[in-house]
Amino acid sequence: MPIQRPLTPRQHVILRSIARGKTNKDIAAELGISEQGVKVHISRLLERYGAENRVELVSITRAWPEPDERAYAELSGDIATIRSGLNRTYTDATSFGEMHRGNGHSVPPVPRAQTNGHTPLVTNDLAAEVRSLRETLGEINVALKLARELPADANVGPLVDAIRTRVGAALDQSARLDAMVDHERALGRESKKSAN
Repeated sequence: MPIQRPLTPRQHVILRSIARGKTNKDIAAELGISEQGVKVHISRLLERYGAENRVELVSITRAWPEPDERAYAELSGDIATIRSGLNRTYTDATSFGEMHRGNGHSVPPVPRAQTNGHTPLVTNDLAAEVRSLRETLGEINVALKLARELPADANVGPLVDAIRTRVGAALDQSARLDAMVDHERALGRESKKSAN
């Protein structure tokens, strides 16, 4: 079997672009060549590695996109900001509930992260999960704002309990997301080490 020459810089770029899911048109625009030129490069890569399609080519060459350390750092920062907001909302809801104890309605303490037996689902799309968690924080804050607008003699106990329960569940979800980001970041570092 003859020794194959290393890939050219252009072939590396095309292979990484394929791994990122870019179309021939996108690759052509990025490289300033025709779509036909991209097709020729891809055909040669497929032939070189004996791959039948783009997916198999990426798998054989292990050209998966490398995790971007900045993206993980941004996700971690977003999660930390959301957790801070959730903790602040939990404190605000607790204070609001205690302030309304004087109206004859008690607000018993609610254990944090009580989810009525349901574990919030976490998918593999971390960025989407973080966006969802941010939306949850917004919804919780709207509920707290509405609770503050209720008449002074209203029984806010059940509403405050519901807000605190939801905050607890969201805090648990944020902790799981944070652990997932750390895990994915570690896997990315390990794959980089093994590739070198």
